[in-house]
Amino acid sequence: MFEKIQSIVKAIKRDQPLVLNITNFVTMDFVANGLLSLGASPIMSYAEQELEELVALAAVVVINPGTLNDEFVTLCKKACHIANQLKKPIILDPVGAGASHYRTSVYKRLLDEFAISIIRGNASEVMALAGAGLITKGVDSSIESQWAIQNAQELAIKNKAVIVVSGKMDVIVDACLVEKSHHGSALMSRVTGTGCLLSAVVAAFHAVHDNAFEAAVAAIYFYGVCGELVEKKTSLPGSFKTCFIDTLSLTPTREHYEKN
Repeated sequence: MFEKIQSIVKAIKRDQPLVLNITNFVTMDFVANGLLSLGASPIMSYAEQELEELVALAAVVVINPGTLNDEFVTLCKKACHIANQLKKPIILDPVGAGASHYRTSVYKRLLDEFAISIIRGNASEVMALAGAGLITKGVDSSIESQWAIQNAQELAIKNKAVIVVSGKMDVIVDACLVEKSHHGSALMSRVTGTGCLLSAVVAAFHAVHDNAFEAAVAAIYFYGVCGELVEKKTSLPGSFKTCFIDTLSLTPTREHYEKN
């Protein structure tokens, strides 16, 4: 695993893949700076007129409709349509799935209409998409990731996608495989945008590594270890955010991936 992570991180810094983000307004700055620190090239767009050109240039497309309305949903659909036509992978971050019928139905329509490579959400969001009938409070999940594994596998099989369930324990599944990671920091849940940035980092890893499951697993381990490294330097959420962006530019050593 360590060698694969090192290889992918090196490839990101070498190739500087363009990651097109159709994303929410709340965390855009954090996502862009995090991708830049990692070595990728982020671009954000809300203009339907330029989507064909940008998707063609991009290595991967991130769809994150956190601050959604009908106009933004139309934009997401067009980006997905073009990405599928051009065979560019799509990473979907279903922010707040289960919080409202409108929000949940938007995500389900995207999954029904388009081929999505990777879905990254917390346990509540994933279970809501799988039809578990949950009503959540939004982006925060009170459900542990392990309880969402069966729903994640059902979602993976139905949509032929890799599912990343993030939380205290991260779980990555596809139709056949399950991988768990216990890396990370509790402070990550106290900083707005760590989930959004994680989805973008997963996208950057997949941009340079074709196997979606392997790319997602490598990204999750890397991201979690970065969180652990930052926690050793600060216990405050504000400074954690700044230090986390810095740490994404580093390459953790083998020892950092070995849990005590």
